[in-house]
Amino acid sequence: LVSIILILLFPAMGDAADAIAETDLTSAKYLEMAKAPFLDDDQHNPQVRKVRFNGNETYPNMILREIVGTKAPRIFRRMQFWKKGGFDVSETELRRDVIRLQRFYNRRGFYEARISFEVTQGRKDNHRIVTFHIREGEPNIVRDLHIHFDAETEIVEAIESDRSYQQAVNRNPLRPGRRYEFIRHTDIESMLQNTLQDMGYAFATAKVEATVDTAAFETDVHIHLKPGVVGFLENILVEGNSTVSEEMVRYHSGLRKGQQFSNRRLRSAQQMLFRHPLFRFVTVNVPEQEEDEDVDIRLRVREAPLRTIQLQGGVGTEEIVRGQLSWTHRNPFGNAHRFSVTARASFIEQRANMEYLVPGFLNPRSNLSFSPYVLREDERSYLLKSGGVFNNLTYYHSQYLIGNIGYEFSRNTVSQKDGAKVTTDSTRVFNVSSLKLSALYNQSTGTVGKGWAVRPYAEVSGFLNTGTIVYQKLSLDVRRFIDITPTTQLALRTDAGVLFSSDPFDTPANIRFYAGGTNSVRGWLRSQLGPKRAVLNDDGSFRTYIPTGGQAMAMFNSEIRQDLPLFLEGFQLAAFLDGGQVFLNYSDMNFNDFQFGVGGGIRYMSPIGPIRLDFGYKLNPDDSDMNRFNGQRHGGVSRWVMHFSIGQAF
Repeated sequence: LVSIILILLFPAMGDAADAIAETDLTSAKYLEMAKAPFLDDDQHNPQVRKVRFNGNETYPNMILREIVGTKAPRIFRRMQFWKKGGFDVSETELRRDVIRLQRFYNRRGFYEARISFEVTQGRKDNHRIVTFHIREGEPNIVRDLHIHFDAETEIVEAIESDRSYQQAVNRNPLRPGRRYEFIRHTDIESMLQNTLQDMGYAFATAKVEATVDTAAFETDVHIHLKPGVVGFLENILVEGNSTVSEEMVRYHSGLRKGQQFSNRRLRSAQQMLFRHPLFRFVTVNVPEQEEDEDVDIRLRVREAPLRTIQLQGGVGTEEIVRGQLSWTHRNPFGNAHRFSVTARASFIEQRANMEYLVPGFLNPRSNLSFSPYVLREDERSYLLKSGGVFNNLTYYHSQYLIGNIGYEFSRNTVSQKDGAKVTTDSTRVFNVSSLKLSALYNQSTGTVGKGWAVRPYAEVSGFLNTGTIVYQKLSLDVRRFIDITPTTQLALRTDAGVLFSSDPFDTPANIRFYAGGTNSVRGWLRSQLGPKRAVLNDDGSFRTYIPTGGQAMAMFNSEIRQDLPLFLEGFQLAAFLDGGQVFLNYSDMNFNDFQFGVGGGIRYMSPIGPIRLDFGYKLNPDDSDMNRFNGQRHGGVSRWVMHFSIGQAF
């Protein structure tokens, strides 16, 4: 009781908004309120309204809030005024929070850290502000680092001369002059053990110990490494397969008897098996065994259902409604291949295709697919009807890098449109015979952008005198995601392309470049950025503008994404600046002709992906963007455009 009174007698350091309303609570009043179910007939239990931290210099409030159990309601929760309670002040929980914070700082090298708490009254009688006072003290610093090997001299010299080992030692966070943190022991042990195992030492171990001098605030760190012997794969055990042979599972893993052991090789095997359409769950590990040069590996797989039907749907401001129905038959002939039939439709595109996929065509990293299709594409400026076959060879170089070589032959009918009307005299029939080369380097996973993403693309049509049109098409899409803080990300993108053909209008409309839309330059509707042609009525009066596309395109997107974990869990705000242009002739490319859109939006990170609502504003529209013809404004458009879709803009 005495300790509680001493803690509660200190006044809280409130912010300006609450300074007038906050008053100190006496221990007697606090204890009375904490024990009683209600203050009186009209008031509820004392509620935590704010949680503050005072004196913390090394770690921000955001991190410390995740440590303590005492929570304050977020803004969205406060708005739900009909929900009472749920954030009661608890003396027991506050004392536990002091212990949690003490341990948090101790394990990070602050052995002299001192924590106390204070509870003060807020604007209302039952509102409480909790303040944790933190005195971090002087941190403990690493004085010396010693690495001890339990191995012969030749092995030690080979390890120390290895570049990956040198890089691991340099990444060690417990180097002389750094703050000593006990929690780093496990990370260092795992990092060095994995490094040695990647070098072939299958049974390597690493142990970190420390001698802490709390009086001098210094620590000596000792790392003990026992590499063992270099191992080679012996028996590759397979478990869980039901419709394919063990040998086929081994083949698609890429593991072979006699290969030198490597953790990196095991991770690659797991990725290749997981990428295979037949397997939905894969683990690759080293079972319990005696330390020896011969190493056994265990592959555990779980097969997906042999036949599945999948129905998907979505909405957006461009396609309005889109849906997809697919039927998949895995392992149709007991050879781990896949056959599928897919139909998808929206207000813009309708497509049906079959695909036969041959995983491991040339080696475990390559897939070959055959896909006949029919397509109808109804854009604002043209109507395309197409049918053909697309063959594609994919090579998975690594987790991040994929390459593709494809060949397409198709029969196409494209008609020019004047808005909703098809001009039949403009119909053109042609064959496309094109070779397509592309690659993707992508460090991102799932719906969260990370690192770099680079996608080059090249297409050559009419080679070897095949097809009826000749053109070459090149494009490059580069994206960069920079995490400014744990909740703030800067996302950048540049995209450019050029089309080489004899004349812009000699190339069919569906092959030209377009820009503008939900996933392009926002502020413009789909394909509405760039050159347009005026469509007139029979009496010569202006009706509308139609985009023509062009031989070249360049654009960029820049976006700040801010998570709202303290207010609305799963929600994200964004502000963006986009810009770009489409050029009728690639020789006319001029970045001074760029047009820009600015705006913002909100996303909800749902289980099916980010649900996105953006509002874009045209900064420098031209006459065609504003439906202005011969100096007269015809209306029907605005500088503001709303974009709604599922998935990030890029």
